[in-house]
Amino acid sequence: MSLEHLAWPFFDEKHRALAAAFADWTQAHLDDYESSEGNDGVVARKIFAALGESGWLRKTVPSERMPLAGAALDLRTLCLMREICANSSAIADVSLSEPWLGALAISIAASRDLKNRYLAPYLRGNLLPAFALSEPDAGSDVAAIQTTARLERDHYVLNGRKTWTSNAGLADLYVVFARIDDGGDRGPISAFAVEPNDGGLVLEERLRVLPPHSVGTWRLDDCRIPADRLLGQPGQGMAIALSALELFRPTVGAAALGFARRAMDEALMRSHIRTAFKKPIAEHQLVQAKLADMGVNVDAAALLVYRAAWAHDAGQADIGREASIAKLFSTEATQQVVDEALQIFGGLGVVRGMATERLYRHVRAFRILDGTSEIQRLIIARSLLRQTAPRESGYSRA
Repeated sequence: MSLEHLAWPFFDEKHRALAAAFADWTQAHLDDYESSEGNDGVVARKIFAALGESGWLRKTVPSERMPLAGAALDLRTLCLMREICANSSAIADVSLSEPWLGALAISIAASRDLKNRYLAPYLRGNLLPAFALSEPDAGSDVAAIQTTARLERDHYVLNGRKTWTSNAGLADLYVVFARIDDGGDRGPISAFAVEPNDGGLVLEERLRVLPPHSVGTWRLDDCRIPADRLLGQPGQGMAIALSALELFRPTVGAAALGFARRAMDEALMRSHIRTAFKKPIAEHQLVQAKLADMGVNVDAAALLVYRAAWAHDAGQADIGREASIAKLFSTEATQQVVDEALQIFGGLGVVRGMATERLYRHVRAFRILDGTSEIQRLIIARSLLRQTAPRESGYSRA
């Protein structure tokens, strides 16, 4: 994988050193997992443990001295790690990123005691967190969450169903979003730390999806947890979820970028080797046009991803629009890059097990998960409209 973009002014010397070291580590430890699929989470947990044992997970959460994730989290580091991981192996990226989303919510809002309880074993690769937001009738419409939490003395009792939860049935900790049942029609959404041994957790189904991603549908049946496992304050669940996703989305774009770079590298090598009409297809202008478009998409995606990460690291309080632009463009552009790479491979590109075939399946989900492309467009448009709303006196005639 080329690291030429590390010369851009978005990065410091520490990022260049980290990226080179992590690229070497992934090549030595993760390349063998590239074709691992259908393993029911066993390989993902093994990779997660290796990331912890090697100290890489320590880069994924801020210092415990900081009360909020944004205070000390270096988002450029996370983006670089996901890009390099995804370039090496899609399942390696899943093993890094999905537990991090759960840990991120803990680092944002949990009490100091809960941070100590959960983040220390997470950093060692011994505790696998999960982020349980989506429900059968509440995907993009997060406000439609129906799972409830009823306070009974010093415990909350949770009931409801969750779906698209990564590592469902495998995780050691679930960050669950539920409405506090206060006797009204729609109580405030709050976040809770739920452990598998709390009881009342029932795995209904492991979903078989295109990419190597262990997700499932499950429910909570009178699951009782201590009241001190509430994250933040009652009613802060939506803010916690949106804060975590805002930080997560540039890294989704970075992972897609890793796929795009891999697809472009595969296409470039194939275009030199494959011949048609008595010459390498690299010498045909239509193939050169495809390669040129790939290069433009890769560079543009990288610029947008690392702009968003840099803005966060430079102290910008709200990177919602930048994060959505990065996620939207990178995932959509990568879909085009992978599609063109497969086209350059011809019939060989769709053979099961080929890199192009795997990439084609992997990237498609990225335009849906963690906020669909349509939702990203809404976020971007609303941000633009807020900035350009007319003053009370009306539009300027200038």
